[in-house]
Amino acid sequence: MKKRYVHSVFASLFFIFIIGEIGCKRNEVEPTVSDFGYDYYPIDLGTTWEYQVDSIQFKPFDSRIDTFQFMVKHIVVDTFIDATGVKSSIINVYHSDSIGGSYKLNRSVTKRVFDYRAEVTDTNFKVISLVFPPNKLKYWDANAFNTNPTLEYEIIDNLETETIGSNEYNDVVHVVQQDEDFRTIKNYGIEKYSKHFGMIYARQISWTKERLNDTAEIPDGYDYTYTLKSFKR
Repeated sequence: MKKRYVHSVFASLFFIFIIGEIGCKRNEVEPTVSDFGYDYYPIDLGTTWEYQVDSIQFKPFDSRIDTFQFMVKHIVVDTFIDATGVKSSIINVYHSDSIGGSYKLNRSVTKRVFDYRAEVTDTNFKVISLVFPPNKLKYWDANAFNTNPTLEYEIIDNLETETIGSNEYNDVVHVVQQDEDFRTIKNYGIEKYSKHFGMIYARQISWTKERLNDTAEIPDGYDYTYTLKSFKR
């Protein structure tokens, strides 16, 4: 009887050990709240970003290529609980007419983080700009909540460090928004996000040409680059 009891206790302890091991392994692979990466998309009250914008405007009708620089400032000015019970943030967007020019209010947008995605609503147009956790090769339909055709965003890089301008950032993800190049049409968009800073860089290119293989032809369109210059949280 004693021998059977010892075997029974040993079997019970072994079973508990196995369950514990399984539980530990499950905890290792399942993300916790801190693993979701929400800090790639800070939208707390008072958070402020200043971007330098380098702009190229292609004007084939005038045979001109205009380049200029200006500043854009984003400030989280208010937060509220929306109709779905989710905390949302109102961001005022200010533009200057030059690097040293004074800011003027351009518009307001709304951002929120909900159901493992970051949403921005600009003039009643909602786009999913990022998903969580923001792992490499993740992709999604940015236009899932508007009436536009499907637009696939994809995280193509997740870098430990990257230098943007004169600043070095840690934990940077690259989100490609579109990449079309058909010789007479070019549409390209990318945003880069860093932990604790949010968007640190963006580039948007859109132009069309009328002729193939004509390197002298001026396309019709634009090329914008946004580079983060200051951040406050």
